[in-house]
Amino acid sequence: MMLMTINEVDAAAVRCSRLAVGLLEYEVEQILGLDAGVIAAAEERRAPIPDGLVELLDEVTTVAATETVRLIETATVSGEIEVFKDAADVFAATEGRIAMEGVYRVCAGRAAMAVPQAKVIRRDLDEAADHAAWLVCVAAACGMGFNQIQKWFDVGRKRVQTWIAGTGAVPAGVVAEMREISMRARAHVEELAAGIDVEDPIVWVCATEEQMETHWPAHADLPLTTHQVCAARAAAGVDGARLVFLPG
Repeated sequence: MMLMTINEVDAAAVRCSRLAVGLLEYEVEQILGLDAGVIAAAEERRAPIPDGLVELLDEVTTVAATETVRLIETATVSGEIEVFKDAADVFAATEGRIAMEGVYRVCAGRAAMAVPQAKVIRRDLDEAADHAAWLVCVAAACGMGFNQIQKWFDVGRKRVQTWIAGTGAVPAGVVAEMREISMRARAHVEELAAGIDVEDPIVWVCATEEQMETHWPAHADLPLTTHQVCAARAAAGVDGARLVFLPG
């Protein structure tokens, strides 16, 4: 039996939960009044979990889940998922429920994955920007932020910035590849969930790409952050499930 510590459990839960709701490290640090680097240290098991962090993530997770359901219901009827230019617009559109643009982006991305025929739109831009809006939201829902998008699709920073801003066209090949990643992510959630023992509900999480190659060779080419988000989704579906980093 693998030995684990409370810190390992909390570190995995913090890392996966934060990625799953689209909160950036610096955003969490600002909310909790923490020094820069504290969240990274906690997630890498180099420092204790800060007070209030688990509670914050639980709260944001609940709000995001509710918003995702609302967006799915709307998309099912209207065929559209609306996203916005900035955090101020998100705050207004959600009537103050969500203040972080990244959190809303994840909700929209999860809705887009659940209702694949729906269009992700930004009303302040023309239809040519819809693919960019879809890409950024679905990528966020798969745990892929700016750096992961740049690395995965091997493009420059300025090009990714145009996609996020909605001012640059996204190649059809990039859209197709992101669809493939999203489908594989959904399948990975099911695989992880199927492996949870209800008597001892632990979801073992890879902390490194090397661990992915060893434990999930069929998914070793998925971004590590996507695996970690999938682990959070799998754990959410099982009462009492705990996210634990693999030793090493």
